[in-house]
Amino acid sequence: MSLLRGLAAHLRHAALAYAVLLVAIILTLLAFYYVRQNVEASARVRFDDTVLTSQEAIVRRLERYVNVMFGARGLFSASTEVTEEDWRGFVASLDLENRFEGIQMLGYARADGPDSFPITYAAPLNDANGGLVGYDAYAMAADRAAMDRARDGGEVEMTGKTFVLSEAPRSALGDLVLETGVVAYLPIYRRGEPVRTVAERRRALEGFVVSYLPTDRVLAGIVDESYDPSVDVEVYDGAGLTPRNLLYDSDGVQRASEGQTASGSSGGAFAEVTDLPVGGSAADRSARDDSVPVDVAGREWSLYFETLPEFDRGENIRLPLFVLLSGLGVSLLLFGITYMLVRARLGAEEASAGMEEANRELEVTNRELEAFSYSVSHDLRAPLRSIDGFSQILLEDYADDLDEEGKDYLGRVRTASQRMGRLIDDLLGLSRVTRGALRRERVNLSTVAREVADGLRESRPDRDVEFEIQDGIEVHCDPRLVRVALTNLIGNAFKFTEKEERARIAFGEDLELSSRGRVPVYYVRDNGAGFDMEYADKLFGAFQRLHGSGEFEGTGIGLATVQRIVHRHGGRAWAEGEVGRGASFFFTLRPGLQIDPSHLSGREGPERGRVAVTATGEARSVGREGEGRPLRVLLVEDSPDDALFVLRELRRGGYRVSHERVETAGACSPPSRGASGTSSSRTTPCRASAPRRRSSCSGPGTGPTCRSSSSPGTSGRTRP
Repeated sequence: MSLLRGLAAHLRHAALAYAVLLVAIILTLLAFYYVRQNVEASARVRFDDTVLTSQEAIVRRLERYVNVMFGARGLFSASTEVTEEDWRGFVASLDLENRFEGIQMLGYARADGPDSFPITYAAPLNDANGGLVGYDAYAMAADRAAMDRARDGGEVEMTGKTFVLSEAPRSALGDLVLETGVVAYLPIYRRGEPVRTVAERRRALEGFVVSYLPTDRVLAGIVDESYDPSVDVEVYDGAGLTPRNLLYDSDGVQRASEGQTASGSSGGAFAEVTDLPVGGSAADRSARDDSVPVDVAGREWSLYFETLPEFDRGENIRLPLFVLLSGLGVSLLLFGITYMLVRARLGAEEASAGMEEANRELEVTNRELEAFSYSVSHDLRAPLRSIDGFSQILLEDYADDLDEEGKDYLGRVRTASQRMGRLIDDLLGLSRVTRGALRRERVNLSTVAREVADGLRESRPDRDVEFEIQDGIEVHCDPRLVRVALTNLIGNAFKFTEKEERARIAFGEDLELSSRGRVPVYYVRDNGAGFDMEYADKLFGAFQRLHGSGEFEGTGIGLATVQRIVHRHGGRAWAEGEVGRGASFFFTLRPGLQIDPSHLSGREGPERGRVAVTATGEARSVGREGEGRPLRVLLVEDSPDDALFVLRELRRGGYRVSHERVETAGACSPPSRGASGTSSSRTTPCRASAPRRRSSCSGPGTGPTCRSSSSPGTSGRTRP
């Protein structure tokens, strides 16, 4: 049952393909039938023309030989007496060997009584004909019947099939041979006697002109005179087409009496159905043979015609088979193409259904994300506002009860909560970039860049910043997203040039890179703080900063937002820079960039240095053999707030703490936290001067002593 269900499902899905196959096969069969009928009709017409022309050629040939006999009778009519010499001269004048080679002997049989007609004259005189002189053929029943018919009718009459003695060919072993042939008789009447009635003709009979005719020689070459030599001609005496009656066969292969059937063979069965020449079937050939009766000198001959294989070669006999096989091939090809199209359509429908399901899931996810965004923007902001608000109340209403250190702590709390709020805003902005449809339209980037620059000037009228914005830059993009990207890029440049006395920010299209990359490449360039190219691959990651928050404000989300917007347009984004000498940010807004941005700077960053935060050997041996000895721990921290908190907790624990602000040149390791004994440390990467807090501790007595140093922040834009 499962197999039947599967077959039914297959037929249901592929019904169109099978319908195409059925229609194509029907059209193929119709074309095959039409072509076969045309080919067969053309072949039949040609065959009928051949039969007609061959029949006429045979009749003309025999009439020539009959006319020779009438000429001999004219000789007797024109002479009072014909001698043997006259006869031989007359026969010699006919040039039988060249003009009538089918006449073996032309003779005269004189009447020697009513029932005796011996041959008196015979020519040409040779070994075969010499023995015929004196031979009385009237004694033979077949000859007597022909002679009686000739006597009574006054016309040429022939015997049935007989054998004629003739000279053997040179290649034969003997001198004489018997050939299949006929004997023709023409009566000669005495001059002046009436011959109107049979009785009068019998009384006036003087003799007979006798002609021995081997039929192979009489009809030799008759096919060459016909319309088409690729037809076999067989001549039979009488109506029976049997070897016993065969007088002549043009190719020596008797076909009329053969039972040529191919029943029992697969090729014959196919040929019987299609009428095609497959498997040697006679079905096609039997439709192109014919038997025609001919009256020749008082005898009925049957002319049998049949096409030879050469006849079919002259006709497009295999054209129907070619049409059939080609049509079947094309039908199968159409079936395969249609089936593949049906399968592709079903696959597309399944894929569409899958996409619809994925879209529904995506819609659910988007709704959940929107709910999360609402939760973040509402539920998380509420406690942050409470922290910031109550901290402000403490500072304003209880300022007299707090010392300077307490006020400093509350200020740090407010700063951290406000920074957390900005971070939430940036996260929400980043999430909104990846949502919603991309709506492309023609946008003038130069105009957008000027509007962003004007907004920055209004926000900081005290700053002197020179903006260089190239005119006429238009691109097909999403105007909302591209405005966000330019706001972040130009805003970054505005922020990181804050410490420059004369800041310069430029926006435009890099013609050289556009020519090399085959797509427009745009840039935002500044002369600000710059960055180390060693960390260029981390610039566009979320929360990645190379500068401390105390040096330049920000959350590390802006460049990640830019990269997502560029990627949604199918483009690329990369950056080049140098510490203290500014940075350049490049981006494209369509796919097809033909250059690798990683090789554009032409230089590779140096090996990353590492700052090892280690403890002394004594620190690692605490609790084993180091008990009772003073332990010193070094703490390095890049966050002043975290360092302050750690120092305060160490003092509460009874540790002696000393700290100082130091500048350490060198690269730093990735962020990590760890503890060894009573020490903890945290590091951050940097390339230029990396200010940090250093602490060293020692306890009272045998306890540790801590000494700390701190610095405002780290150098660089992004934290890897």
